[in-house]
Amino acid sequence: MIQLRKIMTRWHFLVFLGVAFLAASCSDPKKGALGGAGNGSSTGDSLSAAGFLATNYAPLAKWLDERFEVDYKHMTPALIFDQVPLNDIYYQTSNLPANGAPFNFSSKDISRRELLKRIASHWNLKMSLATDASGNPSAVKVEG
Repeated sequence: MIQLRKIMTRWHFLVFLGVAFLAASCSDPKKGALGGAGNGSSTGDSLSAAGFLATNYAPLAKWLDERFEVDYKHMTPALIFDQVPLNDIYYQTSNLPANGAPFNFSSKDISRRELLKRIASHWNLKMSLATDASGNPSAVKVEG
C-alpha cells in the first residue's frame, strides 16, 4: 500500500511538471511566438525579445539574432529603419507616429531582434513578418 502511494505521488508530480511545462511553452499570439514561417508579431508591451518576430526561416532568424553595438540619438520613426544594422531588409511601414518622442538608445551588445523590440515598445508599434507566395518572409510590417 505504501509503495503504491509513492508511485501515485510520483505520477502526480510528473503530471504536474508536464502540465507546467506545457503551460509555459504555450505562447500568446499577440507576442509573436508562432514559430511558423513568419507571421510572428508583437505590440511592444514587454522588453523581452523572446518570440518577437519569430520565424523558422533560418536566414532571417540568423539575421535577427546577430549582435551589434549601437548608439542612436534623436531617432524618429521615419529615420530609424534606415540605420545600421537595421537597414539590410525591407520594411512596410504605415501610420508611424509623426511626433513621437525621439529614440535615444545605446548598447555594446544587442541583437537586431532585441533592438526592433525596443523600438516597437518605445513608439508602441506593431511589428510582424509579411510573407511571399512561397511562405518565406519578405518584409517586416511596422504599424503605428
